[in-house]
Amino acid sequence: MGPTHSQAFRRYIPNQIQTSICQIHIVFPVTPLNFFPDRHFTQFSPPPANCPNYLPSKLAREIRIKGFLDMRMKGSIMSEVDFISNLPCSIIENILGCLPLRDIVRTSILSREWRYKWITCPEIVFDFWFDQMFLGGHRLETLVHQILKLHKGLLLRFALLVPDLKSSHHIDQWIHLLPKNTLQDLTLHVSRGDNHKLPSDIYAFQNLRNLKLYNCAFNPPSGFKGFSKLENLDLQNVVLVPETFGKFFASCPAVERLRLVHCTSFDCLEIVGPKLKYLEFHGLLRSISFEKCPLLKDVKISFSSMDFKRGNRFSIDLVKSLSSLPALEELQLQAYALEDLVEYGAPKKLPVALRTLKTLHLSDMYFEKIQEIACAICFIRSSPSLQKLKITAFTSDVVDSVLEFLRSQKSSDTLTHLKTVTMQLFSGNESEMEFIKYLLSSATELEEMSIAPHSGSVFDEEESILNELKQFPRASPRAEIINSDKMQ
Repeated sequence: MGPTHSQAFRRYIPNQIQTSICQIHIVFPVTPLNFFPDRHFTQFSPPPANCPNYLPSKLAREIRIKGFLDMRMKGSIMSEVDFISNLPCSIIENILGCLPLRDIVRTSILSREWRYKWITCPEIVFDFWFDQMFLGGHRLETLVHQILKLHKGLLLRFALLVPDLKSSHHIDQWIHLLPKNTLQDLTLHVSRGDNHKLPSDIYAFQNLRNLKLYNCAFNPPSGFKGFSKLENLDLQNVVLVPETFGKFFASCPAVERLRLVHCTSFDCLEIVGPKLKYLEFHGLLRSISFEKCPLLKDVKISFSSMDFKRGNRFSIDLVKSLSSLPALEELQLQAYALEDLVEYGAPKKLPVALRTLKTLHLSDMYFEKIQEIACAICFIRSSPSLQKLKITAFTSDVVDSVLEFLRSQKSSDTLTHLKTVTMQLFSGNESEMEFIKYLLSSATELEEMSIAPHSGSVFDEEESILNELKQFPRASPRAEIINSDKMQ
């Protein structure tokens, strides 16, 4: 959870004036039309001669200032100095940057001195609150265009997060108005219409640190040399060119976080990231390769359907690619992505090991499929440094062959670092119980086995299952078995 507005204010304001500032309480009306009393945004009263770019002074009908302003008017001993207005411009801009756009614009009615401070705010974010408070009877296109035209000074962040934003030529016009040499953070969330084809202007922002796109078409031109300063790339429902995406990403050497969610399918996703630390992929791919990723620590891979498999080498190729990452510590996979490992040694150890892996989450694990159970055990055995294991179960019936297989498994000598195990959506059937029995008998340093029952389970059944689990032999004398629902 991010900081509250008051916390954000205090972060940038010297301690000696925080007490005075906290005594100010401003009340504004909540009726959207009160912010723009004129019938249309462009019908403003004539601007003062010394400032042609401004918003109308009557943005609101009510303002009530309590606290130290009232005390001043009553002859309080407090200083006559307006602490806030006399702060350095950089601090005021930082304060404004922590507020929603609706509140930033509201400051223009505080006084004459504050009327134009908002136009130098380094961040402009059109979000849900802007939509709720400003768009009653007004067109988004006109408001966004006017605000961008009026803005002066450095603009570091621009975000379009208005609900129901539809692809249109207006988006291209707004992007064209953004400063090419200062913008560092760009977010564009198109939620209606076709994937918005991005204009060529977007590839001119060479100081971008963060780029987030939703429902767009992203196709850099052939001569594009990349975003050399980009640190965070987040693409959701974005149409990509699979054949050139790897080359584009390699031309962004500073990226530390990459998210690809429901984007174009890949035959082979090639990742070259010398500073990459976090990768999240959800969609379809046939294979993935990592090159020069010495810092990649956290990987999450999930699939939108079962169509990702081709032949029986997918699982082993995936494991080999992951094992090539020297810093990999956290991994999340869907269990069925591993079921082809039965051809390569499962349920024993794999020919390769994930020696640095410390946290593993296997989701959608079908305890009815012997291939998935065997491969999951194999994968766990091939991770000798594993400390945290989470299993999200997906079970309805008990299959005899799975039950027999689990009962035949002897305790492993490789789980010597495993400290915590979490079982989510646990139904308590025999296959799940045998799997837990195997882990309890193998993990010599286990400290906690946390059980999160399935939402449909009954309290009495939960207690009975938990009591049965507590009777299982444990390799670790410190291991505790708890119901995580009761701990919340």
